[in-house]
Amino acid sequence: MRKIMLIIASVCLIVVISAMVYVQKPAWIFGQTSAQQATNINNSGHSGNPSETKSEEPSHTEPSPDPADLEIQAQLTSMTLAQKAAQMMIVDLDTLEREADQAVGSQLRKQQYAGVILFQRNLKSAEQTVKLITDLKSASTKVPIWVAIDQEGGVVTRLPWLPRFAGNMALGATGNADYAEQTGKLIGEQIESFGFNLNFAPSLDINNNPDNPVIGIRSFGSEPEEVAEMGIAMVKGLREVGMPSVVKHFPGHGDTSMDSHLGLPSIPYDRNRLDQVELVPFREAMNQGVDMMMTAHITFPKIEKKTVISKKDGAKVHIPATLSHTFLTKILREELGFEGVIVTDSLEMQAISSNFGEKEAILQAVQAGVDLLLMPPNPDASVKWLTDAVKQGVITEDRINASVARILKLKQKYGLLEAHKPASYVDQFRLAQKAMQDQEARQTELAIAEHAATLLKNQDHLLPFTINTNTTLYILGPSALLPEMQRQFSAIIAKEGQARFKKIVTLPITSGLTAAQQQQIGASDSILLVTRNLNTDKKQRDAVRKVWNQLRKAKQKAAVLAVGAPYDIRYIPDIPAFVAVYGDRATANLPAGVRTLLGLNMPTGKLPVRIPDQSGQTLFDVGSGLSYED
Repeated sequence: MRKIMLIIASVCLIVVISAMVYVQKPAWIFGQTSAQQATNINNSGHSGNPSETKSEEPSHTEPSPDPADLEIQAQLTSMTLAQKAAQMMIVDLDTLEREADQAVGSQLRKQQYAGVILFQRNLKSAEQTVKLITDLKSASTKVPIWVAIDQEGGVVTRLPWLPRFAGNMALGATGNADYAEQTGKLIGEQIESFGFNLNFAPSLDINNNPDNPVIGIRSFGSEPEEVAEMGIAMVKGLREVGMPSVVKHFPGHGDTSMDSHLGLPSIPYDRNRLDQVELVPFREAMNQGVDMMMTAHITFPKIEKKTVISKKDGAKVHIPATLSHTFLTKILREELGFEGVIVTDSLEMQAISSNFGEKEAILQAVQAGVDLLLMPPNPDASVKWLTDAVKQGVITEDRINASVARILKLKQKYGLLEAHKPASYVDQFRLAQKAMQDQEARQTELAIAEHAATLLKNQDHLLPFTINTNTTLYILGPSALLPEMQRQFSAIIAKEGQARFKKIVTLPITSGLTAAQQQQIGASDSILLVTRNLNTDKKQRDAVRKVWNQLRKAKQKAAVLAVGAPYDIRYIPDIPAFVAVYGDRATANLPAGVRTLLGLNMPTGKLPVRIPDQSGQTLFDVGSGLSYED
């Protein structure tokens, strides 16, 4: 009897427990969240008090995996370690052509490099350029490559058959961000017409050092907020036409007096200064979701204190930002929250190649947080160095995977991973021809350049040059600039349809004026000095100073057209008239300057940089600029 009662009690206990389990449905038993458990109870027809049974949390289900992420993961899983290492490199075509007696196509099929960068030296004609890009893309059969270019506009332009546009500092002088966006859109459309799919532009460097030999007019100006506004507008324009952009050079190359192509620059400021000035446009670019950021080969001893012994001369040197875990991981990734791709500046530049061994630079860059290595001097060896480092435990494969995932994700974002047949050479060249014949783009180029022209001085209303068919216009300057000056003046005056001068005479100056040249010029009031970047050309600077002193002693007046950076006025501050156009002889800035000198364009540009005199005091402040009515 006792056994029967125990059995009955056990059965009852099991029934009670089963009922409790059915009602409560613990998450750990059913593999559900507590919110899912509550949902199931409420939907089961349970008639208890709703206030006791209804979950306080909103019901939800686990999100399904993103198909795009699954595609990236599948691609990553299918790659060997060597293929992933190669995917972290954009290589120089010249380097590929030098390597190992293999054709470029064979090397691209062998190594899954992320991309190839092309320079003007690689581009012989429009036809050859389109054919080259088509062949490069066809050779990369596994992971489509980037074919990259530095097409900033202005002085950094690789495709001579397209408009060069006015350049960043000219855009800054217009004060019009819409122009920057329009320029970015046009540049993106035009390089895409040739087959390029990645642009290393724009520069977000703040040019607050007038002696900067490498940034200068590549910068939008010296004010952080204006540089940010213009730079983001250009990025937006590029993005509108599906062109990924690369902002550079993090954390800022504007306040250097050395070119990192030639040496290792150093900036002596602390983090507080960096936050208030150099980092402003980069932070804004991150907030706007910029895709890629290029590093600067510059040291900041007050921020990155780590030093190494230079391979160049045995001296102790600080680690540059490109190789700095502090800058790239702690500041850029962790503090600023950048989630895009980090790419180095060229690893062939002397700042890196002279001071750090090739292998050491590759490994340190990746350990610092770099995703993409630009122009490693020895790509094949670099792949092996990275794979060996992983096998030896120096770098983890997870670290490699994280970078390759970012690279593949960016390619996916812009459609490179989609299964589609690339454009044929014939179709691509047809697009390139259309871009080369785009007259509207060239009109836009000239309009922006004209709007940028800045009149800093105009004593006694020396400009515009008056119409006087008895006067000869004398143009003095470096011999390299004079043929184009002569051509532009002649063409513009001919188009105007009326004579302005008796004739136009160009006089190259390598030192001062000879006695014969002084006699030839005589008492003419139509004298133009053409200058270009006097800060980096001591011979030209000395010649211009000497010529101006000779003219001034002879009681003659002269105007200056500065076709490069506007800082030339520092060296001849007492010149009576000065126009800055922020360009060069191959851009629309030069004809815009000529039209301004002739009064066919009214100067409306405002100085986007502060110009100090030679003692450091302000000579012209940001926003300076006259009109012919002043």
